[in-house]
Amino acid sequence: MSAKIIVIGGANADLYGQIAVEQEAPADSNPGHISIHAGGVGRNIAENLAHLGAEIEFIGHFGGDDFAIMLERSLTSSGASISLSMRTPSSNSDLYLAIHNKQGELISAVNNMGLVERLPKNFLNAHTIANAITTADLIILDGNLSEEVLDDFFQIYGNNSVIASDSVSTAKARRFIPHLSKIDYLKCNLAEARILVSAGNNLSLDSIKSIESVEEISQRLMKTGVGTALISNSHAGFIVANGGEFKHFSAPKLAKSYSSGAGDALFSGFLYAISRGENSYQASLFALKAAETALRFNGPVNPEIAALGKI
Repeated sequence: MSAKIIVIGGANADLYGQIAVEQEAPADSNPGHISIHAGGVGRNIAENLAHLGAEIEFIGHFGGDDFAIMLERSLTSSGASISLSMRTPSSNSDLYLAIHNKQGELISAVNNMGLVERLPKNFLNAHTIANAITTADLIILDGNLSEEVLDDFFQIYGNNSVIASDSVSTAKARRFIPHLSKIDYLKCNLAEARILVSAGNNLSLDSIKSIESVEEISQRLMKTGVGTALISNSHAGFIVANGGEFKHFSAPKLAKSYSSGAGDALFSGFLYAISRGENSYQASLFALKAAETALRFNGPVNPEIAALGKI
């Protein structure tokens, strides 16, 4: 029987620009390639999990433009339900713009997530949504949600739900600080982990930045009350911390010029395996396969991830 999973978070159009010359010219127009994809951390995770075979309800905020049509279709075609999402036809969709150099390294990015951040504070309290949340096997939250929505969620559902969270960015990771002890599974990168550790342990960020050991950062993150943490460290791979145990996994090799979506696939694979009863080590191995699948596709979500759900 498939796990019933609810994903609450961002759905946005991803606009990727990749410069085609070896040395980009700053403050100037550069030749390159531009592509548009359905994206958003929460949306990516929901689509990945639906392809894998989980029963998915995505709760987000959709606008009324052509991007919104693309975003909705990307989810429903994968098998995810969006029936509980909010729609504002008069609004434009949220957007994420990323510029990569020829080697695929991110130069800079801009996000405009005003739509998901405008979800009303009490939106998740509506009867149909509350019933779905309380009967779900797992709730996944992304950091694109506003502090008010997150505070309200954890106050109402935090003690009686299995909760996974993706911190999304260093700026948005702070939104989870008051709720770390109620998070069963957390995915963040090393920079985000430093912010969570500094606040969760009442330490200055400068003192945490001086700690180079990812294992020590992981250990300190566990002291905040998080159940299990996946901490990514770019090309160095990622660490899974669970209680006093820490396991390092090497990063999959890049099969495309940029790795956008690989982290979302990693977390999706991990949570899918956990929902199937696997332990954190087995789930991490499955997560690596999911990330490798994402890296074989020119976009945030590779539909071929569905093959892993049949293993």
